[in-house]
Amino acid sequence: MRVFNRLLALLLAVGVIFAAAVAVTEVIAQRAGHRPVLLDWPGVYRWAAHTTWGAAPVVLLSIGLGAAGLLLLTAQLKPRRPTRLPIATDDPATDAAITRAGLAHTLRRAVTGIDGVSRAHVTVRRHRARISVTSRAAGNNGESALRTSLTETARRQLDALHLMHPPVLSVRITTRER
Repeated sequence: MRVFNRLLALLLAVGVIFAAAVAVTEVIAQRAGHRPVLLDWPGVYRWAAHTTWGAAPVVLLSIGLGAAGLLLLTAQLKPRRPTRLPIATDDPATDAAITRAGLAHTLRRAVTGIDGVSRAHVTVRRHRARISVTSRAAGNNGESALRTSLTETARRQLDALHLMHPPVLSVRITTRER
């Protein structure tokens, strides 16, 4: 949603800048005694002076502007994806949370300390934490023991944070040959 909002804001800003540039250009041209440069605004003014509010172009323009306004309003009122995971506290007046990026960093730091892990990547969503590690462990027994160790370490780290709704852990191991 953030990308959509940024693109919408960019388009709106470009439109406002363009309209302002056209207006400044036309005002300078009119004050200098020249004809309209970019927009035949005297013609538009004459058309607007002789057109009623009930005319089809005015109604269609009003509907288009209303739809654009509703689109902007809807885009801003849609709930954002939560970036914080709430932490359980004893005091109801306390609002404590950890960001998803902070939780990912904490889990990454915890699992990279395990012997056999050469690289780790952690992605945290609202209900899931996905841990992907690269290991040099050989064989199924080594990978099984490493998976158990990774899961236990990550689970201990999540338990230590006392999250209200801890994410479900998913561990993926990629074995790299020496």
